Amino acid sequence: MNKFNRFASAAAAFALAAASASCSAPEAITFGKGTQTALTVDGYEVPAGVFIYNEITAYRNAMYDMYYKNGKMPTLDDVKNSTIKDLDSTDWIQDNATDACKDFVASEKEFEKIGESLKETDLAEIKDMLSTYSSESLFSENGVGEESLRKIIENNYKREAIFKHYFGLDAEKGCSEEELKTYYQDKTTRVKYFAISMTDSEGEQYGADEKRRLNNMIDDYVKEINEEKTNDAKLKKIDECEEDYNKYVEKRTAEEEAKAAEEAGETTTTTTTTTTSSGTTTTTTTDPYANEITITKYTTTTADENESSDTTTTSTSAESAASEDAYKKYNDHVFSMPYNKAEKYQYDDNTVYVIIRADIKERMTSDDLWTEDKIESLLSERYYNDFEDMMKNIVKGYSVEKNSKAYRKFTPFDLNLGDA
Repeated sequence: MNKFNRFASAAAAFALAAASASCSAPEAITFGKGTQTALTVDGYEVPAGVFIYNEITAYRNAMYDMYYKNGKMPTLDDVKNSTIKDLDSTDWIQDNATDACKDFVASEKEFEKIGESLKETDLAEIKDMLSTYSSESLFSENGVGEESLRKIIENNYKREAIFKHYFGLDAEKGCSEEELKTYYQDKTTRVKYFAISMTDSEGEQYGADEKRRLNNMIDDYVKEINEEKTNDAKLKKIDECEEDYNKYVEKRTAEEEAKAAEEAGETTTTTTTTTTSSGTTTTTTTDPYANEITITKYTTTTADENESSDTTTTSTSAESAASEDAYKKYNDHVFSMPYNKAEKYQYDDNTVYVIIRADIKERMTSDDLWTEDKIESLLSERYYNDFEDMMKNIVKGYSVEKNSKAYRKFTPFDLNLGDA
């Protein structure tokens, strides 16, 4: 499932918590008449089990945020005694659970509004997931019963259906298939390459003579590839050049080992293996794109903005920045290359590529790169943030009535959250 189905990933995290739960776990949560509904959102009564599930999710998020910040997995007491965004952890967790319940209601109401229904395949998957997770002790002991789990799992499928309704192919806020293909082609290319190392097995740079020999080989490879008359022949030739280079490396390595053994006063034995035909013929189907890769156009992110400034992190970040800079230059170069013309590319001091770029459009067929899964993935990538904004705007107009009795009874640290 894609990013719309948040249940599976959350359930996997919950399973970890269940495995590490204390042997002296509190008794299972039970509901009284006044706590079966945790809150009412725009007239929709949210079951306590759905609210508790979202509390557990918020707790897990808080725990992992502390882990990523401090580099150490916190205990339950660590989370309980923490302050998150100027709120004590209990308030922060319940606020997040409340927001998640509002999102839940938005999906329920919007799904009903657009008149969609779940597919038979969806219902079968929901049944399987429910069978898998309804027996998890972390759910059952905390009052998240089978009916609440079913609603949560179904809600994720409904959310995905809403996305497709508004942002699918030829949908109101989406695009045509041709427009999506253009989007993909603008950000993706296909290349075939192999790397030639300028260092030995110990990571030491080769001397001038060996570097000159390798660079001459690279120049010859590029020339041989570009002399081919067709694009398919060029793509085949680069495989042959790589095979030739690998044989050269094997021969050079064997010679170096033999020389080292001789200098050490040892003897080496060469074993020759002869293979005879059995009279049978084996036919294999070769994937013409086996040695190709697709590359996505590089874009910068702010993922490392909040890294700590200790010496180890700074050193690692500097190395990472250098590596990222080398890749960015390589990525920019690849997207500037003409199609079907091999080139020599110096990636860094230690590595040189023989590389050729091919037209991605040639592989955009339903049995290759342009599959239904790829189409769904691209739509999600392109429109997911727009979809989230749309759903947030729906939620803004909702009224919320909290059941104070339920919020007090189901305070997060009275649940069985384990010690993870």
